[in-house]
Amino acid sequence: MMEKYVFTNDTVARYFNKTFVNYEMDMEKGEGVDFAKKYAIRSYPTYLFLDCNGNVVHRSGGSMPAAEFIAVAQKAANPAETSLAIAARYASGDRSPELVLKYVSALKKSIPAKATRIYQEDLLTVSDEVLLTDVGWEIIKLYPLNEDDRFTKFLNANEAHFVSKYGKDEVKKFHDQVELRALYQALGRKDKEDLFKRLAIYRQHADVAMLHTAAKVELVYYFDMKDYPTFINMAKQYCQTVLKTDDAILSFIAHHCEQNTDDKAALQQALAMAKQALMLNDKVYVNQRTYADLCYKLGFKDEAMKAAEASLQIIGDDNPKVAKLVKEFIEKIKVM
Repeated sequence: MMEKYVFTNDTVARYFNKTFVNYEMDMEKGEGVDFAKKYAIRSYPTYLFLDCNGNVVHRSGGSMPAAEFIAVAQKAANPAETSLAIAARYASGDRSPELVLKYVSALKKSIPAKATRIYQEDLLTVSDEVLLTDVGWEIIKLYPLNEDDRFTKFLNANEAHFVSKYGKDEVKKFHDQVELRALYQALGRKDKEDLFKRLAIYRQHADVAMLHTAAKVELVYYFDMKDYPTFINMAKQYCQTVLKTDDAILSFIAHHCEQNTDDKAALQQALAMAKQALMLNDKVYVNQRTYADLCYKLGFKDEAMKAAEASLQIIGDDNPKVAKLVKEFIEKIKVM
């Protein structure tokens, strides 16, 4: 995604070519293997900004839009804002909320475990006075929160203040994240009473995305409980109503089924959902591959081959590693 849409962006290319010497390396072969060990690279993509001696002065990672990628580079080009400079200030004992916020934000994309530890040690205990500032608002938003967390309760108690400073939409976005997290936690616990109480609240919203999420969560619940008759019945209903045009969720549910059951009736329903997703959008790799996987699992060789080859065509030259896996899958289909 970065290669296709961000590295080729004219603004990104101009800034990076003017400011840095740029080099791309595969960390899983050749000299990249030792390079990854040397610089403790744990996720891909990782962006390292090195000085002329090979020392890391700034690091980041993950996919991001062009504007955010340029912002990362601008920090790397500013000696006071590099992750190296911020880490040095932290190591020297600076625990100001502003500095720790910068440090955790920098680590979050490159060394997430360390970011979480420092967040818990140094930001969860900031004063109420700090939380009422702009820095406090950024701290509150930094990680997904639970309904009973201190920060959530603080925001609820001071909602008028936050709405007046940052607007209703920004505060609502925070509440929506907390609500969604609670919904998925109830799903993870398989707590039917709490889950369906939350689903009922979700369905009171006019937001179409929330209605789609509620349908998705309910289907996953019935499936994970192995209540396949109810899953199939509800899936048929939702395929004709709330999820009728949502190829992403239809494909997600179908893939979840393919990965987690051998029940033929459930797989047949999953196949119908995957086919519907494909009819809605046959230009998406996941839709083609999910349909191919289900056809393969159910013994429909010709359909599996057709979808697998279509998924390979969609990938093209963008992702050689995934393309290799698809080619291996095609060889499996040939010997069905």
